[in-house]
Amino acid sequence: MSSRVLSDVRLPNGHSADVLLRDGRIARIGPHIEASDAEVLACRGRLLLPAGIDFHVHFRTPGSTNKETLFTGARAAVKGGIATCGDMPNTQPPTTTLARLQAKVALTTDLPADVYCHFGAEPDNLDEVGRAARHPRCKALKIFMGPSTGHGGLAPAAVEAHFRNAAEVGLPVIVHAEDMDLIAAAAARHPHDLRHHGDLRPLEAELAAVRFALELARRYPVRLCIAHTTAAQSIDLAEASAVRDRVFVEVAPHHLLLSSDALKSPEDNRYKVNPPLRPEAIRAGLAARLARGIDGLGSDHAPHTLAEKRQPYDAAPSGIPGVEYQMPLAISWWREGRISLERLIELTSGAAARFFGLNKGRVAEGADADLVLVDPDAAWTVGQGHDRVASRCGYSLYEGMTLRGRIEITLVGGHVAWTREGGWPDPVPARWRDGPASPGNGDPGADGPLGGASRGVCCD
Repeated sequence: MSSRVLSDVRLPNGHSADVLLRDGRIARIGPHIEASDAEVLACRGRLLLPAGIDFHVHFRTPGSTNKETLFTGARAAVKGGIATCGDMPNTQPPTTTLARLQAKVALTTDLPADVYCHFGAEPDNLDEVGRAARHPRCKALKIFMGPSTGHGGLAPAAVEAHFRNAAEVGLPVIVHAEDMDLIAAAAARHPHDLRHHGDLRPLEAELAAVRFALELARRYPVRLCIAHTTAAQSIDLAEASAVRDRVFVEVAPHHLLLSSDALKSPEDNRYKVNPPLRPEAIRAGLAARLARGIDGLGSDHAPHTLAEKRQPYDAAPSGIPGVEYQMPLAISWWREGRISLERLIELTSGAAARFFGLNKGRVAEGADADLVLVDPDAAWTVGQGHDRVASRCGYSLYEGMTLRGRIEITLVGGHVAWTREGGWPDPVPARWRDGPASPGNGDPGADGPLGGASRGVCCD
């Protein structure tokens, strides 16, 4: 049904109202709305919020669908109140040509969430970037300034060439900001194990890359997203720059919540992630910027199998899954009094919608009907009771955390994509039914037309 009335919701401004959804948009907000052609969803005073936007996910299609697929990743997203995702290009093969972008976009038409596809920068694909920039489902160019699992990073001259080109074609730039030379130097000085992961990828490498990216954004008028920022110092650099109005500072929940000092086991490579978890003092400084400085959250959802994570440090891939718990964590921060409700909306959807040019992130007439209904008073524990990890990797580092405020329903384009009581209402499309499920998770998944699954590693 293309029309639906959400009856008796509590709006973010505290008022009660009905909300009419029609043809994927919020058509009207007001008291006692009646529409003869609309299905009525009784909301019983639940809080209505914009659904989350997570423009930093790795859904592993093509090439590593034993870990996640576009379909299983999108199902995990809507379970966690995320209606819109931006999938990163470092797949196998990477999304670095227009043909690969088109093939990947073709797989996003039947997903529970609205999935965009970022494009990848390589030393010699400037022309392909120009062609991809015209595609409506491509919202940004991803540049690895430093190495991550399976990706060596681009040399400074190539990075600058891509900034110049992105400015010319009007494509925003997302950077993985770590300096290659500083990481290479650290690799020769420190033992290679999880205990020293932060030494092998020091904060100085992030700060040097952030400075360089900000300088390039000053030279070339791009909109710049600094991905998975790990320290308040990086935020300070952005704040002091002449291009702050064109910069989006993204932070991942794991860098806000987890510190390298608190690791129970220095051999547990589930906590291996690039850039790394920082010591407690740095984590606390970053978390203190939740109220100001951080523009938005990006989960950097990077699922790997537990078997891969159990390999020796150098062989274990980097990455932490997180798309389905990013918004619940933020809701809990609000309920704990760490952020305001207005700030919650900014961090989870509002700022990202404006930066990437999306008609989302607002409960307002005319906006896309991507919404969540929340019970603000419910308490629940990740991975227990009704909650089960939906990501195909089958685990979460947040398991056992008790959160306040619970998502009851996620709507994408006005359609119910997930409910706490009923799960996902739509059947699994035929092209996603093949392939073995990973241990602990019954979700199906397959590559589709982009190629066969591989057990090789991917970047986070």
